[in-house]
Amino acid sequence: MQRFLSLLRSNWITATGAVVTTLAFMAFVTTLVYVALHGGGHGAYLGLFAFLLLPAVFVFGIVLVPIGLLVFRGQLRARMAVLKDKPMRIVPVLGVLTVVNLATVGTAGYEAVHYMDSQQFCGTVCHTVMAPTYGMSLDAPHAKIACVECHIGPGVGAFVQAKLSGLRQVAGVAFDTHARPIPTPVHTLRDASEICENCHWAAKVGADRLVVREHFGDDAAVTPVTNVLLMKIGGTLQDDSGTGIHWHANAGVEVSFVSTGRREQIDWIRYVDAQGKERIFTLDGEDPSKRPAGELRRMDCIDCHNQPGHHQQEPDAAVDMAIAAGRISRQLPSIRKFALAALQKPWPRDGASAAILGDLEQAYAQDGGLDEGKRGLLEAAAKAVADIWLRNVHPDMNIVWGTYPNFIGHRGCMRCHDGQHLDADGESISADCSKCHAVLAEKSSDPTLLRQFGVEPR
Repeated sequence: MQRFLSLLRSNWITATGAVVTTLAFMAFVTTLVYVALHGGGHGAYLGLFAFLLLPAVFVFGIVLVPIGLLVFRGQLRARMAVLKDKPMRIVPVLGVLTVVNLATVGTAGYEAVHYMDSQQFCGTVCHTVMAPTYGMSLDAPHAKIACVECHIGPGVGAFVQAKLSGLRQVAGVAFDTHARPIPTPVHTLRDASEICENCHWAAKVGADRLVVREHFGDDAAVTPVTNVLLMKIGGTLQDDSGTGIHWHANAGVEVSFVSTGRREQIDWIRYVDAQGKERIFTLDGEDPSKRPAGELRRMDCIDCHNQPGHHQQEPDAAVDMAIAAGRISRQLPSIRKFALAALQKPWPRDGASAAILGDLEQAYAQDGGLDEGKRGLLEAAAKAVADIWLRNVHPDMNIVWGTYPNFIGHRGCMRCHDGQHLDADGESISADCSKCHAVLAEKSSDPTLLRQFGVEPR
């Protein structure tokens, strides 16, 4: 060992590399033990330090060792001459160190891959860029699905491609050249058959689903009303025909379209039925034989479920949900109207909570005042409104209300089913809403009717 150490001390570069590698190894082992003892609650930056930074420092130190020996090879010859009497003693030392190095780098590489696949890495390391998307994902329907399940996919090829693409994104963050906001749709996203259909069977016929939506008025009483819809989920029937909402997913037909921008506007649609008959629908007055410029795409799940993992809410729907959940009390007169007004204002993110509370206080002062006994309800309501604003609005990323539209519902349907897309015979795409849902109650406050649907009037 003494002879081996003499090699490491033969020049300052090699000696520095040995010291750096040793310290990085000790820090890595200590941090790995700490992470193992504390489970997953170690935070994003500890993971970044343990599984990316320390292994990089460790490898950097190892690289310095042969570099120093090469640069100061004259001194190396003198050191080697001393070792000529028993040169084989250095072999076991080198073998042990090689095993240690391989174990350290292998463990670090394994942990680094898992760490880079984690929600913490995707959502919290690049705060400015990914914080909005990450925040919107926490209460989304797929909150428990890891980002990489959709954005990368299985296999070495997908991983390498994603990490190479990530280098460009890292450069964008480092030099502040990234897009604001992150543009949608994501054109590099894998096909829905490789993402959605890992869990959702496209050909399955879904049972009709009862949807109850509570809404509230802008009046002083914050009057509740309820909509009850029977959603006809549908799918592919035994005879391979399609029915209900999910007839679009029928593998026996093809629906392709040309869209512009973020697929919010669809100008040209091609429908090919199970017999191979083709129909082209265009906006009234356009030539069906001339396909317009734009992205040609075969419709899949993402064209309607375009925000399945991190949807941006709409302010009125978000406030209604908060009132229905009791986070905003109906005992506060006209609170819905005041909350919606507060959500439209450009608050600074650092002081949004206090600013929104002050805004609601001012609104009530101008409206004749509020009972002091309701102060606690007002503070709770202000916090709920601030949470809604902070979740959905990010001025530093140019994200405002409506930046990321959700195509589930009429907004998505009316891109095609608006009565304005005609085929060569002048026939339009069906605009019959009853094929997809039945309205059982609309803005109803009738307690008898609502109780039939299991809804207790508020």
